[in-house]
Parts: sequence; structure tokens; C-alpha cells
Amino acid sequence: MKTLTRSEFIVISLMLFSMFFGAGNFIFPPMLGKESGEIFYETILYFCVTAVLLPVLGVAAVARCGSVQALTGRVDKFFGPIFIVLIYLSIGPFLAIPRAANLPFEVGVAPVVGEAKTQWLIIWSVFFFVMNFIVSVNKSKVVEVLGKWLTPILLLMIALLVVAAVFADTPALAAPAGKYATAPTSTAFLAGYDTMDAMAAIVFGIVVVNVLRDFGVKDGKTLVQTTIKSGIFAGALLSIIYIALAYLGAATAGAITETSNGAEILAKSAEFLFGSAGQIILGIALFLACLTTTVGLTTSGSDYFNSLAPKVSYKAWCVIFSVVSALMANIGLSGILKIGVPILVAFYPVVIVLVLLALIDNLIDSSKLIYRACIYITLVTGLIYSLGSVAKVLPESFVELVKPAMPFYEYGLGWVLWAIVAFCVTYIIQILTKKNVG
Repeated sequence: MKTLTRSEFIVISLMLFSMFFGAGNFIFPPMLGKESGEIFYETILYFCVTAVLLPVLGVAAVARCGSVQALTGRVDKFFGPIFIVLIYLSIGPFLAIPRAANLPFEVGVAPVVGEAKTQWLIIWSVFFFVMNFIVSVNKSKVVEVLGKWLTPILLLMIALLVVAAVFADTPALAAPAGKYATAPTSTAFLAGYDTMDAMAAIVFGIVVVNVLRDFGVKDGKTLVQTTIKSGIFAGALLSIIYIALAYLGAATAGAITETSNGAEILAKSAEFLFGSAGQIILGIALFLACLTTTVGLTTSGSDYFNSLAPKVSYKAWCVIFSVVSALMANIGLSGILKIGVPILVAFYPVVIVLVLLALIDNLIDSSKLIYRACIYITLVTGLIYSLGSVAKVLPESFVELVKPAMPFYEYGLGWVLWAIVAFCVTYIIQILTKKNVG
């Protein structure tokens, strides 16, 4: 029975980390650190629940199920295919990939080109997605490129920024501001949604399984155990990086003013700590972080759609993903985020509930009643909040009507109680039904 060497395991784990760690992972922790100030060490832990713990559990859930289709198929035959396609499109060419491509442009290129930003964004998109295609289409080289080369360089760049912040002469940490002053727990919890990693986890888990098979690991139990261990390793590394980036945001907040997002905090922090050389360090780190993520999303998405439509080759799907993503990237970062937030708010809770149910599947005997009730109620409540308070599509009168029936609605957690109630009711029904049958 084939087992991995330690170096092979580390390379695969670094590959998984690099696929997770992209645009959102880079820009959200520094913003959290700046706004939460002296309590950043507390808020970053709640952030890590949705940005680290859930993705690790997602990898574990998919590894145990054997495929994304098996996981989503526990709900019903209609939900699975539709939801998987929506997930791949959301974390793929319509949101996550173009967002990742835009971040290094906004930080490193846009400030230099000034009014010619629109033209340069076109040039940048072509360059970035040609690189993305070259790496993605060579599947056999993905592990080597991501795990052996790009990720270590990325970690070195981040380490330089954080170590410099530790030794820099910066003011004391400020008091928490904005929502972090009034509702730090729920604010940090929801901020973890923006990384999109719990959604990505259910497709990245299968990428790891396939890579392990390529390494010669065939035994089912070993595949599951090694995939879960890789997820834990990648999650631990993500946690360390998030804490470090949150500290960077908190430590430099007093020395840096007029920053409205994580990208600006990173740019000004790099300049404050290293001068003009800081922009080079940050630019390299951002480019590597975003490229490694887009490659992971392109390869996993192309694999899936190739399985749906085998007549369209994997290479052709890589072309499609890269071209569509390049077109979407030209909407600009602000436009992409405007589209993305309502999608995340609606679908992230569904992914959370699906993963949690998968982890206790033995306890609930794969009950379709439980899966359907919990998933569809979560989806409806998530959509109400997304369309009502985020996208503001639903009439305000309707939103005010449903608010009292959705505790914690104002915190974006109106789905939680309803999901718990759905589970408790259907679980009791299942127990009673089993007793009657027995």
C-alpha cells in the first residue's frame, strides 16, 4: 500500500493552501485588524471559524463522501447538479477568479497608470490569464509549480511584511471602530464569508484526492485520511497567516490614515515599512497569491465541466474559464464585489449546513428529510437576507415583516435558528419513524 513521504505530503498541503489563499484572504484580515484594533486577537478567531475551520471541515466532508456529487446528492437529484454548477461559476469565472486577477492590478498597476487605468486593465487581464492558462493546462505540473515554488515565495513575502511591522516604531493599538465596536463576533464571523473558502473547499477536496491518486495512493481509507490531514495542515497555515495579517493591519493603523479597504492598508503598510521597495514585495506577494488561487479554481472547474461535457476537452474548458474570467475582470474590482456579496450571503449558509450535515451523516442515516428541510430552509432564509438587505431587491415592507421571525437577522445570521429548528424537528420525526418501523 502506497503512502506519501513527508516531503510529498508537505508539497501537496502547500498546494492546497495556495489554492485557498487568494485575493480575499489577503485583503480582509488587514481590514479586520485595523477596525478591531486592540481586540484583533479575539475577532480574528471568529473570522477563522468561517475562513479556516469550515473550509477544513468542507475538505473532510468531501473526502469522506468521495465526490462533490455524492455530497450534494444527499439532498435530492435536482439540488445537487444545480448547486454544484452555481458553486463552480461563483468561485470561478463570474466572481472569485476575476476578483483575484483584479487585486494585484488595483494595488500595483492602477496607481501608476492613472487615467489610463481602463486600457491597462485590458492589457493586465490578457497577461494574467495567459499565465493562468499556461499553468492550468499543464495539470501534471500544477503540484510542482504551486507546492514547490510559488507558495514558499509567497510565504516569504508575507513574512517580510509582518516581521517588519513587529519591529517598526508604530503607535499603540487603537480601540475597535464601526461594527467591531458594537458587534465584533458576528462582524468577524461574516467577514470570513468573503474569502469564499468554504465554498471552494468542496471542490478543492477532490483536487487533493485526484493528486494523491496520481502519486500512487489508491487505498480508499488512506486517501480520505491523507486528504483530511492535508486540509488540517493547510488550515493551520492559513490561521497563522490570517493572525499575522490582522496584526499588520492593527499595528500600522495609527501610522496610516485614510484607508478604506484591505488592499489600501497593505499598499500603505508596505510603503511605510519598506519605502518604495515595499511595493515590489507586496506586488510579488499579491500576484503569487492570486495566481495560485485562480489556477486552483480553473483546474478544478475545468475538470468538473469536462466530466459533464466530455466532448469539450479539459484544455478547451481552461480556455473558456480564462477568457470569461478576463472579460469579467474588466468590470473592475468594485463592480465584481458588488455582484459577489449578495451571492455569498445567499449561498454560504447553505454550504455551512451541507458540510455540517455531511460530518454527522452516520448519526442521521443520510436522511433525505433532514437534508432537504435544513438545506432548503437555509437557502430561503439566506436569499431573503441577501435580496432584502444586501442587494435591496425585495420591498422594504416585506423585509420589515419577516425580520421578527428571523432572530439575528440584522447580523446576517437569520438563517441559524431556522436551520436548527428544521434539524431538531426532522431528527425527532426520523427517530419516531425508526421506532415505529422497528
